[in-house]
Amino acid sequence: MTRPKPYALLDLVGAKTPTLQRDFVRKASQLANAVGGRLALANKVLPPMFIPDERALESDRATDLLVITWYPTTEAGEAAFAARKEWADQFAHRTYATQPIMPFVLKINNAVLFTLGLFNRAAASMYEDQQQIQSLVATADIVQGVGIYEGNWTEQLELSNNQPIWMLNFLEYTEEANFAVDAEHASAKPISGAKAYAEYGDRMATSLASVGGRIVWRSTAPKQLSGTDDGQWHEIAIATYPSTQALLTMYARPAYRAAHVYRKAGLARTRLVATQPIAEE
Repeated sequence: MTRPKPYALLDLVGAKTPTLQRDFVRKASQLANAVGGRLALANKVLPPMFIPDERALESDRATDLLVITWYPTTEAGEAAFAARKEWADQFAHRTYATQPIMPFVLKINNAVLFTLGLFNRAAASMYEDQQQIQSLVATADIVQGVGIYEGNWTEQLELSNNQPIWMLNFLEYTEEANFAVDAEHASAKPISGAKAYAEYGDRMATSLASVGGRIVWRSTAPKQLSGTDDGQWHEIAIATYPSTQALLTMYARPAYRAAHVYRKAGLARTRLVATQPIAEE
């Protein structure tokens, strides 16, 4: 007998006030519980987002909330989504159905990251050291690009308030990896964008672990169910960092910058969003 595959709904929601955010979370959570599912994640978005997607720029700018609900089967998730029709239109939202990676796989990966971190720990700069922070910001601009929002790294530092951040990554792979900008890293034979991104994941693991980061969510084959057409994505992942400073410290590591070449070569498009858990009241 084939074991049912779990199912998840990921929502990017426009809800400007904490009251509206909690209202969406409460309603989505209730529907999930009713069919044997659960709330997996409820995070506020820290504007400005690092890398909005130009295809959905206005929708990205209007996003205030990230919610993920988990379901034991596809049928349960579809039933919960169908039951939303009575209230979901009150919110501007984009909903994606996706296949979550099993939790025990992430636990194994994070155990490896923890072990790597014990031997490769890199101290994140103290927020008060402005000169060093600005140096890290300059490095981040080189690695990720300044992006659409000018000064976004400095503002993210202030908004995150030296608290842990959860980075949401939407990923669309190229059919063939493009090393045009970094030709010296190209393999002898062409490789797919997915393989290049997997190489990035392997190469950046030590850098991620060194700043106390870990992967807390991965899902594949996302399919958009509502909202303005967002195009095709191949994977969604979330990494956590102890602080924005820790993330910038990772970007400054030479090993990470070398790994990032494979990320650039393997991705046709990405959306990178900084979030933090909603405070409980």
